[in-house]
Amino acid sequence: MKRSLILLLVLLPLSVFAQSEHESLVADIRENVHRALINTDPYEYIPGPQTPAPKGYKPFYISHYGRHGARSNWNSRGDYEKLAERYHKANDAGILTPAGIAAMRQIDSVIILHDHMDGRLTPLGAQEHRQIAHRMYVNYKDVFKKGSKKITARSSIVPRVLVSMSAFTGELLSMQGDLDVSWDTGEEIMKIMSTDDPRYVRDSVSNYAHRMGENHAYAKEDFMVKVFTDTSAARSVVGSITRLMKDTFSAAATCPAFGLDDRLFDLFTLEDLVFFEQRHAVKIYMRQCNSVEFGDERMKPVDLIVRDIIEKADAAIATGAVAADFRFGHDWHLLATSSRLGFKGVAERRSFETCIDWPGWRYTPFAGNFQLVFYRGCKGDVLVKVLLNERETEILGLEGFPYYQWEDVRALWSSYLQ
Repeated sequence: MKRSLILLLVLLPLSVFAQSEHESLVADIRENVHRALINTDPYEYIPGPQTPAPKGYKPFYISHYGRHGARSNWNSRGDYEKLAERYHKANDAGILTPAGIAAMRQIDSVIILHDHMDGRLTPLGAQEHRQIAHRMYVNYKDVFKKGSKKITARSSIVPRVLVSMSAFTGELLSMQGDLDVSWDTGEEIMKIMSTDDPRYVRDSVSNYAHRMGENHAYAKEDFMVKVFTDTSAARSVVGSITRLMKDTFSAAATCPAFGLDDRLFDLFTLEDLVFFEQRHAVKIYMRQCNSVEFGDERMKPVDLIVRDIIEKADAAIATGAVAADFRFGHDWHLLATSSRLGFKGVAERRSFETCIDWPGWRYTPFAGNFQLVFYRGCKGDVLVKVLLNERETEILGLEGFPYYQWEDVRALWSSYLQ
């Protein structure tokens, strides 16, 4: 009896935490359905506390990594066209509701806007980077106005990332024309800017997600009533309703990047939207973050960028020759690097069971980024503050939040490279 009571007391806080995290996720998606998309969610600037630096400390250097902005999704197999064909077939049969007809027209718009170009940066994607750069300049003007005007900007070789870099640095130049910006990309730089998980990890995590799908009861009747006037005839006209729902959600996932409205999202219940988020959260966290199952394996490839961050920060501190080092890449690398560097929210050792309700939209939206802002004191010592998507963020295992001693941060991160 005593042992059972002790076990209950141990497990109760975990269950309360899980319940609280789930309730928070549901509330997040109810507030903004795009958050169900996680890594195809447009960037949300959510202002947070900006703790004043300790007396006598001034910002002098910024180290940064930014994911590309909003982009088109993948349609290399013609999935949008196949989906549109099913809706048009139902429309020809006269069984679409007004909402179903609106959905059909939205999917037609997606096909036109996609224009056979997978992964293309949209106007929103460029705007996201201009706005982030603008706020950075306003908040840390001294970094750019005083000392060196030299800025390095390096990018993945992928076009959407190059265009994102151009938008970001272009905004800085529009605000201060005497900045000396150098741009670079190439295969060796790509190794620093982009990594992915091993194939066997991908396959293993897919099995977890598949089991989740098998255990989820989609609200098919609710969806059908919204889309079809004759739900009995619908099955023979369009085939699997579950398949239609999944494909419709895939089309919905690219709509925000194009600035289209939420009519496709409106076809789903909140419960189904939450499930889509949860299944994707499992895929992303287990594959790219510090998961119990695969985190140790995933962290190894990002040591190149960890070394790059340390070396370039040391050089900026020692010489003052560079005001900022900007890096531009991809979501997987952003997450893995943030995990490796110990950023709260992505560095925790979550298992399959505890990453289901992970609020990924907070950490890897389009244009997701981290900024390391360095401050020098009157005696020459250096502090660093971490901003993850422009919000002050803790480094797990270190004291001093939000202003950490660089020597402590450097020692922690260097220990990974030994």
